[in-house]
Amino acid sequence: MPRLRLAARLSPMTIAALLGVVLAVLRFIGIAPLALLDARAIDLRLLARGRQPGSPEAVIVAVDDASIAEIGRWPWPRATLARLLDKIEEGGPSVVGFDIVQSEATAAPDLTSLKGRVGDQALAEVSRALADGSPDDRALADSIAKSGNVVLGYFFDRGGSHSGGSNVAVASYAAVQSEAGESGETKILAAKTAVTNIPAIAAAAKSNGFFNSEPDPDGYYRRVPAVMSYGDRMALPLSLSMLQVVHPDWQARLRIVSLEAADVRLGPHEIPVREDGQMLLNFRGPGGTFRRVSAADLLAGRADPATLLGKAVIVGVTATAVADIRATPFDGIYPGVELHATVIDNVLRDDLLSQPRWIVLVEIGAILASVLVLGAALARVQGVAAALVALSLVVGYLGLSQWLFLAEGVPLGIVYPLVAIALVYMTISLHHFVTVEREKRRTREAFSRYLNPELARMVSENPDLLALGGTRRCLTVLFSDIRGFTSISEGLEPETLVEILNVYLGEMTGIVFEHEGTLDKYIGDAIMAVWGAPVECTDHAMRACAAALDMSTRLRQRSEEWTSRGWPRIEAGIGIHTGDMVSGNMGSASHLSYTVIGDNVNLGSRLEGLTKTYGVSLLVSEAVCEQAGDAFVTRELDVVAVKGKALPVRIFELVGRAADAASTSDLVTHFATALGLFRKREWARAEAAFMALLEAYPGDGPSNLYVKRCRIFASDPPPADWAGVTVMETK
Repeated sequence: MPRLRLAARLSPMTIAALLGVVLAVLRFIGIAPLALLDARAIDLRLLARGRQPGSPEAVIVAVDDASIAEIGRWPWPRATLARLLDKIEEGGPSVVGFDIVQSEATAAPDLTSLKGRVGDQALAEVSRALADGSPDDRALADSIAKSGNVVLGYFFDRGGSHSGGSNVAVASYAAVQSEAGESGETKILAAKTAVTNIPAIAAAAKSNGFFNSEPDPDGYYRRVPAVMSYGDRMALPLSLSMLQVVHPDWQARLRIVSLEAADVRLGPHEIPVREDGQMLLNFRGPGGTFRRVSAADLLAGRADPATLLGKAVIVGVTATAVADIRATPFDGIYPGVELHATVIDNVLRDDLLSQPRWIVLVEIGAILASVLVLGAALARVQGVAAALVALSLVVGYLGLSQWLFLAEGVPLGIVYPLVAIALVYMTISLHHFVTVEREKRRTREAFSRYLNPELARMVSENPDLLALGGTRRCLTVLFSDIRGFTSISEGLEPETLVEILNVYLGEMTGIVFEHEGTLDKYIGDAIMAVWGAPVECTDHAMRACAAALDMSTRLRQRSEEWTSRGWPRIEAGIGIHTGDMVSGNMGSASHLSYTVIGDNVNLGSRLEGLTKTYGVSLLVSEAVCEQAGDAFVTRELDVVAVKGKALPVRIFELVGRAADAASTSDLVTHFATALGLFRKREWARAEAAFMALLEAYPGDGPSNLYVKRCRIFASDPPPADWAGVTVMETK
């Protein structure tokens, strides 16, 4: 519970800052599943950008399905590959790369049968010839040597479990600067063995390069190695070796800092790589984006070799039956040979995608900025407005990152910032919901002591009703007080007194709630209630009068029960007034009290005090009578100037509901007649009229009061300017 209360007290800005710091740390550390999501986000950006034309400098001579159908199953005889290379060279390409490895020698014939049939010298010459390769091997080697621009591909076996050689010559970076520290360890992909071309063929080539590529954890190929470690060398891939053949002055340089491959360059071109030496490819489209020439068409003369003039030609297999395919963002069956074409395209255009090390700091900055902006906004707005703020941040960040991707080739990560925005929005919204519900519950619990349950619910749903400050409006206030409470309390034990008071206040407060009034406060044994605030209503005077009548009836009923228990008889006076008052939370931000204030509130209190003077239980002002209309029976008692107010107020006794008018009509009518005589200074006639009322209604307080006044004024008349106003000297 303490933790929940602590969480509830956290501000939106604090929540946003905490979540931002956590996500920033996670981004700095790197979480594999989120990194994979970011990789897929790059795929979506490429798809959103759309297909682009591949560089015309890269052309693929494809061993496609049609070629295999026409020439025969793969692999082809090396003599056929030699003829294919000769056809390619007729076009004058700048370089030819083979995405094919000739790792096994052609099977040699058994020379045992020749022994005894030829001389030893002749047999030795045949053996030496076979050691230099079969006729097919020599044919391919001769074609390669004649061309002078062939780069042969090979691949590294990183597991080192095959039977190939392990100390073969590989094309490697000419300049390697290592600052990896004493251990010399790096994260660059390393291989122990290589599957290379047979010596006779390899020796004829201009250069060589590996064609390894490794998928991401989801099986998609997005990167290829720009460098791999082999023994004490840093090997070049097929694509970069081909470019180096075309541009001999382009030195391949590699700089290693700590555990990161910090810088790969090929002549004037910088190749951005991550710490393991892999470059992120900027795919132009699905398979077939780069120009293809069918191998069968070249061999049959159906394709013009001149189209290969000055091109970087890559010979590779695209036939689906051979299954040299990769899953890439654009294509699930992307030919592996096009990976090399994509590298050549990206390098020549200086258009490789770059994820520099500082991009982490940018993303962390974006995370912190987004969550702080969102936290500041959510501290002020909620609901639809809050959702629009969060959506604006998402759209803004996506737009900015896509622009950076298209303009600079920098795929800024989107997963962490978007997760941060979503998490902050949901967390603060949940926090707000929990806090609001908790505050509503507390408000309902607090106001259930002042309001009936329905009004308490309405106030809890509209907390603005409880804002510090007040609102001026027309309200009706009721004051109720026990007559002679001091005398009653003197004769009772404190425990009994508390019990009586609690029962009385509980009964009276329940009636206030039944008529949807608000309990303002208890003042000792007195009750102050108000209608029309905090929840507005137009019939507040009617509700207050109905409550007062029910309170008086209930008190008479309960008094009989209480006296049977030995409790004293309790009587109460009630005063009601309607007028403009200020309602609201009064006090300070930390200590509030919901109440109503103003002169009209004080007048309501004065009316309650006058009930003792006039000997009635219920007194209301003229304003109450006007607001309540014809729903109740009242009788005018006097025009008084209460203490503290200059203007006189016409006061009435609340006799009953209009439905009960028959039982009280004579009293009201005859009292009005007698009061009229009193105001005309006809003291004797007025006294006789009031005496007649006392005979008909013994104990009528107002009649008894006016009999005394008539006798006083008969002996000591008021001044000539007397207007029938009674001035009260006490409260």
